[in-house]
Amino acid sequence: MTLHRPASLASRIAQSLHDDILAGRYAAGGRLPAEASLADTFGVSRPIVREAIAQLKADGVLVTRKGSGAFVSETPGGQAWRVASAPDGGPTLAQLFELRRVVETACAEMAAERRTAADVDAIRAALAAMQAQADGHGDMASAAAADMAFHHAIAEAAHNPCFTGLTDFVSQQMLAARQRAWENTARLGAATGAPRAADTEHTALADAIAAGNAPAAREAAQRHLSAAAARLGLAG
Repeated sequence: MTLHRPASLASRIAQSLHDDILAGRYAAGGRLPAEASLADTFGVSRPIVREAIAQLKADGVLVTRKGSGAFVSETPGGQAWRVASAPDGGPTLAQLFELRRVVETACAEMAAERRTAADVDAIRAALAAMQAQADGHGDMASAAAADMAFHHAIAEAAHNPCFTGLTDFVSQQMLAARQRAWENTARLGAATGAPRAADTEHTALADAIAAGNAPAAREAAQRHLSAAAARLGLAG
């Protein structure tokens, strides 16, 4: 299954320039060729080059000086993270889910080791809100958003802002898929009367974190993510 988010021409040029910078073709503090020269190199218009430069500037890779052009910043790796654009579009859902699995199992383990009472309260509150949205309102869009809030609360409990930011990024990328999973679960429940498996999985994860049991939290996260992958038609 592919997320249909074709990469723009400007994004592909921005990625190419960033690759050149990371490869050392343009050093920190060095000046990029003029817009006209870059446009000729890539065979595009100057506005496209300008858009690519603006993206790299927003990410902290470049700085611009009026009348002088664009220069590589002192932090050429950038100060923002984004998924590299493939020529035929963005990453697949399976690729994003692989990233999610690595990040969220690590977050669960760290959260169990580092959580505070306030963290546990936030995780429990998000869990209750998620279940209430699905039960009381049948609002799967809101349930999916509450699902994101639950995993955000776990990332917060790990007390590492790098993990929180990455968890939130992946969650945003997968929001539509997450909502579909909730809708599929609701249809299955209506047809068979079966309880939502995700409720049991989420509760086990919250309980392990609250108990401070890091191995159990990691295992609960792995079980949940394997089951979630299966609900999306991905390999567990």
